[in-house]
Amino acid sequence: MSRHSAREKSIMFLYQIEVRDGNVHKIKEMFLSQYPIDNVDDREYFNFLVDGVIEHMKSIDDIIAKYLRGWTLDRQSLLDLAILRVAVLELLFDTRVPVEIAISEAVILANRYGDDNSRPFINAVLGSIEKNECTRVEPVVKLPDACSEHAGYLNDCEDS
Repeated sequence: MSRHSAREKSIMFLYQIEVRDGNVHKIKEMFLSQYPIDNVDDREYFNFLVDGVIEHMKSIDDIIAKYLRGWTLDRQSLLDLAILRVAVLELLFDTRVPVEIAISEAVILANRYGDDNSRPFINAVLGSIEKNECTRVEPVVKLPDACSEHAGYLNDCEDS
């Protein structure tokens, strides 16, 4: 597995908690039994993504909502919203992932799983967030060094 797969599974899981009723921990347990993540580093990254999104969902959603021109969060595809939430977490809270990678991964996943409008929509929203919001803070969850492909990445965004 890879970080890409961890992102993919985190989006699948975040989608499931939106459409299923029940305890998040039980849903996570069932999800991981159905889609196991054997590699420790990949499991850590999956947990970082889903736990970070769940913990900071209100602030992540507030940021996303600022850049939805003529739309509201409740009118968004739940899949697109899950992709945006993971990408915003990486953009704003994970200094180990370069901005370009976070956006590119989200666009790839939107292209694979979304409809015809998902890719350009997600790209536009994330581009606006990068331009206007991207002042990196410390990660919400400390990642193990072995999990970071980009150790030492600067704590601020590169100039566009």
